Amino acid sequence: MHPIEKVFHGRNFSDGELQSARLNISGVKSKITSFLKERVEQSQADGVVFELSGDINSAVTAHLCVEALGTRRVVGMLMPDLRVTNAEDIDDAKEVASELCLEVHEFDIAPVHKTFMKNLESNRTAEGELRARIRMSLLYYKAGLQNRLVVGTVDRTEFVLGSFPKHGDGAADVLPIADLYRSDVRMLGEVLGINRRVVVKRDQRSESGLPDSHFYPGWDKVDQVLRLWLDEGLEVEKIAARTRSLQTDVEMVISRYKSSFHNINGPAVCSLR
Repeated sequence: MHPIEKVFHGRNFSDGELQSARLNISGVKSKITSFLKERVEQSQADGVVFELSGDINSAVTAHLCVEALGTRRVVGMLMPDLRVTNAEDIDDAKEVASELCLEVHEFDIAPVHKTFMKNLESNRTAEGELRARIRMSLLYYKAGLQNRLVVGTVDRTEFVLGSFPKHGDGAADVLPIADLYRSDVRMLGEVLGINRRVVVKRDQRSESGLPDSHFYPGWDKVDQVLRLWLDEGLEVEKIAARTRSLQTDVEMVISRYKSSFHNINGPAVCSLR
């Protein structure tokens, strides 16, 4: 069973249920912070570095890293493309960093992206994926300079659907929130005291070529479908009935899951033995 499967189903909680949910979330938080500590110690790393993007995932990741390791061992990389990145996201990222007294390195990737595109065919999706891989390269460069691990901010919803550019947002040494559905991450953000504006912000992901609009049912509905399909093993018809969704929408989410394996697994190796 998913660690906090009973915590969030898109409904209102009674006071008692809400307290129970928070206790469960607290346990998950403790497990993740312990995981981060252990990984850093095992790797003999001096700390971690992650992308600070202004969304709920990066905000929750920032809080968890600081709680696990302390502010001095955590570095946030703010890497907008100032031609296209939403100014509100930059402001939200800086606010999170300020609240945590985080060391932040800001790098406008627009000139790097522009240099690539001088010799490449223009394509919106491919360019979005390129931006994500530029950011990944910068994260690993910083990690190499300072003996740090790269912490990814992909959640379970993104992970099982492969909703990130390969070797981009999903490239990391550790993925601390990759077993939490997006709705779980939002609830954890509430408990951590993250700014409400960030918690409820609609995720765009347009720079990565995978905008929220690709999922017609909406992310909360996608979470519900995935819980019932992966965690409870229900059939499509029952999932549609339980979530009050069109069967075609449920099938679309499941189809995306089934086609994502190449994105979430390592390179295929031709075995000769």
